[in-house]
Amino acid sequence: MPESKAQFKYYFDFLSQPSRALYIILKQSGTPFEENQINLLEGGNQTIEFKNEVNRFQKVPAIVEGNFKLAESIAILRYFSNKNYIAEHFYPKDVQKRARVDEFLQWQHNGIRTSCSLYFRFLWVQDKFFGAPAAPGKVAKYKSEMERDLGVIETVWLKDTKFINGNELTAADVFGACEVEQIRTTAYDVSEKFPKVAKWIETVRKELEPHFDFAHQTIYKYEKETKSKL
Repeated sequence: MPESKAQFKYYFDFLSQPSRALYIILKQSGTPFEENQINLLEGGNQTIEFKNEVNRFQKVPAIVEGNFKLAESIAILRYFSNKNYIAEHFYPKDVQKRARVDEFLQWQHNGIRTSCSLYFRFLWVQDKFFGAPAAPGKVAKYKSEMERDLGVIETVWLKDTKFINGNELTAADVFGACEVEQIRTTAYDVSEKFPKVAKWIETVRKELEPHFDFAHQTIYKYEKETKSKL
């Protein structure tokens, strides 16, 4: 169980996939923390104050605990675990179970996180903030790469298990589900080609309610906007 007095500041934006994942894990663990939402779309992370006082890399998520500042979501996850700020099942103390979580998080970095982010960027961000979608060929390329990685989750990570690493939910599921949910902003329906992935996300959502839906409210709002234009 987490300590009762976690005195740290958490900087995040619900439009950021890893921001949502850590937020959900903290809330689900019952960990007290100071919430500091940073508006990425308005450049809240680009100020000198943010760079000097929060994160020298000017990204979210980030934490500040006293004079200690930490960036990068996986480093923060491990710090939270070492400080007993999160429930143990998210990032187990058992060496082999923890290694399995790390295995997915390492794969995800160059797998589903990269491909989903690129698809989101070139289909949704390009259209919303630059006035026109990316070239069809580029969209098709990133869609193909994203679907390749969704296929790996479908046929490898979820081949015979309820969750990424067996039948118990871990941080691997939270981070992975937050990545896949991001593409809902583009009105992409995962269930059409990847039924196991869709079922897994729904299971993760139910396990983490109400925090999962709350953290994804921005994503679901943009999803409705996109669908209204179709």
